[in-house]
Amino acid sequence: MASPETVRLSIAAAMTLGLKPGKFYRNARLGCINLLMEYDHGCRANCQYCGQASGVSVGADCKSLIRVEWPSYPLKEVIEATKTAAEKDPFVQRVCISALNSSGAPKDLVAMVKAVKAGTGLSVSTLITPSLFKKSDLEMIKAAGAENTTVAVDAATPDLFEKLRGKGVRGPHKWDRYINGIREAVSVFGNGHSGVGVHLIVGLGETEKEAVGFIQECYDMGARVHLFSFFPEKGSAMENFPQPPMDQYRRVQLARHIIDNKEVRFEGMRFDAGRLVDFGLPSDKLQDIVQKGAAFMTTGCSGCNRPYANETPTQAMKGLLRNYPFPPNPQDTKTIRNQIGITIS
Repeated sequence: MASPETVRLSIAAAMTLGLKPGKFYRNARLGCINLLMEYDHGCRANCQYCGQASGVSVGADCKSLIRVEWPSYPLKEVIEATKTAAEKDPFVQRVCISALNSSGAPKDLVAMVKAVKAGTGLSVSTLITPSLFKKSDLEMIKAAGAENTTVAVDAATPDLFEKLRGKGVRGPHKWDRYINGIREAVSVFGNGHSGVGVHLIVGLGETEKEAVGFIQECYDMGARVHLFSFFPEKGSAMENFPQPPMDQYRRVQLARHIIDNKEVRFEGMRFDAGRLVDFGLPSDKLQDIVQKGAAFMTTGCSGCNRPYANETPTQAMKGLLRNYPFPPNPQDTKTIRNQIGITIS
């Protein structure tokens, strides 16, 4: 079986839909049901940080993605379970369908968007690869019922992109095509916070200056950045690569929030040897942002909070929660303040 008849479901989504047992640490809830297309041949791409990469994964088997396995279900069953879950809990408000790098993906994604939208009535997002999806495909996805789309660029620089996703690893992706894909998506779904997202993974080898500079470029193109912290996927080519230090991730999170809210541009921040040392805001303003905590919550489409996708529950229990799936409490913000690595007095 393969998409569009079947689909893979994140463990978090399967728990939320009652298809798998389990509980979330600190009673977190999932707002977006994440679906992943599947094919007998698997994914044609070879991204080095991904458990689905063609170089390490064989066929359709999804060994690991965002730390966990993604079990397969008939799409009709998932749609019915999602509709029921949303009726019971309005916190479930969105479905996101992620495409694989497979030649049939554009056509199949259109069919899946139509089915999910008609069957659930929820907001539908898509995650696409510009290597396969042209502007005309995006127009059909929008017409099918998707309200927005996201481009997972992941790497902050052309060199890192080529090294981890492109010709350096015999992958099909090209940096220029991805950047043009963002622009095409903006032309179809609109400029602003709700139309187009860009995934960026912090910790793939970029400097903080490179990460924040790329974030500003995305906003200037009319897209909003969804931030992730690298996690070494078991079985991937980078399974022994370290997670980025907490202070590094916290500073990039804070910088993204500041840019997102148009407080300061990248050019107004100061860096030393690639490290962010000045956000360009007075200390009382920074204190207020940190105390409110929103800068350190999961960033994505509305309703998407991805509980514990960037760290293990054990790490979260130790105060190493990278993206908070709920508003941080006062103890959380105290921990965050100590992790930023810059004195905010």
